[in-house]
Amino acid sequence: MIRFSTFGPHIDKSDLKIVKEAMQPKNWYVNPYKYCEKFEKVFAKYHNRKFALMTPNCTLAIHLFLLSLNLKPNDEVIVSESTWIATASPVLQTKAKLVLCDVDAKTWCLSVDQLKKIVTKKTKVIISTSVFGNMPDYKELEYFCKKKKIYLLEDAAESLGSVYKGKKSGNFGTASVFSFHRTKTITTGEGGMILMDDPKIFKVCKIYRDHGRDHGKTKDLYNDYFAVKYMPFNLQAALGYSQFLKLKKLLNIKRNIFENYKKCLKNLKNISFNIDDKNLKNGCWATVIEIKYLKQKSYKEIFLKLKKNGYLARPFFYPISQLPAFKNFPEKNRIRKSIAKNASKLNKTSIVLPSSFNLKIKDIKKISTLIEKIIINNEN
Repeated sequence: MIRFSTFGPHIDKSDLKIVKEAMQPKNWYVNPYKYCEKFEKVFAKYHNRKFALMTPNCTLAIHLFLLSLNLKPNDEVIVSESTWIATASPVLQTKAKLVLCDVDAKTWCLSVDQLKKIVTKKTKVIISTSVFGNMPDYKELEYFCKKKKIYLLEDAAESLGSVYKGKKSGNFGTASVFSFHRTKTITTGEGGMILMDDPKIFKVCKIYRDHGRDHGKTKDLYNDYFAVKYMPFNLQAALGYSQFLKLKKLLNIKRNIFENYKKCLKNLKNISFNIDDKNLKNGCWATVIEIKYLKQKSYKEIFLKLKKNGYLARPFFYPISQLPAFKNFPEKNRIRKSIAKNASKLNKTSIVLPSSFNLKIKDIKKISTLIEKIIINNEN
C-alpha cells in the first residue's frame, strides 16, 4: 500500500475558506473572474513582471505563447531533451518544427554549449526548462537570444521559488510559464500561468485565450479570430490565490524536506542533489539525487524497496527522443533530435525522492536508510 506518493498538496482551512467564498452566488455572475484577476496581479508583482494570464494548465500556457508568435512551417523551436512532454508537445500543435537539445550534466537544464551548435537562422524560439528547481546560465542564454533575435521562453513549471543570482525564476526571457498541477508547490488541481513584459504579445495572448475576442474593442459575442478557449475558472484561481498567500510557508516546508534528505544521506559520497549554492537558491519543489557508479539492478531495487515500504519515488525524465511518442509521430521531418548523452545518463542514474508536503522527518529517515543500505551493498 502506497502511503506517500512522490508529491502531494498542502491544503488547509485557509484554502477551504477562500474557495468557499468563491462559491457564493454573487461570484458566479457579478465578477466570474474575480479571483483569476487577483491571482494574476499578485503573481506578476511577486515575479516583477508587468503582465500575467492564468490558463487551465501550463501546457496551454506554452501553446498560447507559441500561437501568439504566428510561427511558420520552416520555423524551429528548440526544447530540452530532459523535460516533461508538455514542453515539447505544444510546438507540434503549431506549424513549427521541434528541435531537441541535450542538457548540461551539472545543471540538468538546456546545454548552452550544445544549443549554440544547433541554432540556425530558422530558430525562432528557445524553451528552457528549469528542471527540479535547477536553472541554466540565464545571463548567457538571454544575451545569446537577444543577439540572435530569438524568443526565449522560460519554462518555470518546476522552479517556483528558485532564485538565480538574485533574480527569481519567472523573470527571465520574453515570457515565463508556471504550473499549478496537483503535484506542484502551489496547486489549483490543474492550472498554469504565463508572465511577460511585452504589451503586444500579451494583447495577442489575451485575445486568443478567450475564443479570439478582443474585449477592448468588440461588442459582446463578437469574435475577431478563430481560436479555442484557454480560460481558467474562478474556483481554480481562488485556490491558487489562497496558496500564493502562504507561499513563503510552502517554500520553507519544501526546503526542510530537501535539507533533511541531505542530512540523512550525508555519508554517501557518490550522490549529488539538486543545485543549491551561492548562485542558485533552489525552490526545492522536489528533492532529486543523482547516484554515480550504481548498477542498474541496484537502481531498480531502490524503487521496489521504497514502494514495498509505502513510498513512491519517481524516475528522472526520459529523454524526449527516447519516448514512444517520438517514434510514433508521423511527420518525421518536423522533429530533429540531438545526441542525448547527458539526458540518457540522468534518466538511468537519478531518482526523484518522495517530496510530498505531508512527509515527516521519520519518513525521510526511513527512506534514506533504505536507499543507503542498497547503495552500500552495491559497492561491496
